[in-house]
Amino acid sequence: MQRKLKIALVLLCAAALIIAAYAFLNMPLYGNALPPYNSQSNPVNLVFTFGVGGLNELDTFHSTFTKDLCIDGTVTARMILSEAELKEIQLKLIELDFFSCPETFPLSEHLMLPSSSYYLKVQNGTTLKEISWSDNSIIDSSTAAKLDQIAAFLTDLIYQKPEYARLPPANGMYL
Repeated sequence: MQRKLKIALVLLCAAALIIAAYAFLNMPLYGNALPPYNSQSNPVNLVFTFGVGGLNELDTFHSTFTKDLCIDGTVTARMILSEAELKEIQLKLIELDFFSCPETFPLSEHLMLPSSSYYLKVQNGTTLKEISWSDNSIIDSSTAAKLDQIAAFLTDLIYQKPEYARLPPANGMYL
């Protein structure tokens, strides 16, 4: 009887290990497995939200990216931008005179739905600048061109990251 109990216990432990290993190997791995990251030394830090409802978010303060999965909600992954990428962002923002843009813009009377909304908070040294706008904002053509270039630059950078490629695809779309 003692021997049967030992065999049953060994089989139970083996089954638990197999189940745990299967769960670990099949769990989704988003982002990277780097140790904790200190964003204080970055040349620039930012929070950039975009898309319908501004549900996609790059946050270099916390080294994360949140992707809007539409019907399936959102998923957040670790995303660290290199010092070179952050320096490139900093130079692009300076080149496009981001720090002199207005912080908000009035909305058009004729709303387009669904519309993308954007928010960009940038810490450049001791300077902190926040701007929000949407597809429904009334923006002069010069400022609109600057903001479009900044948004395209940042989204292209995000979409090229391997961390983004590992995220699940969006399920559905906004109408």
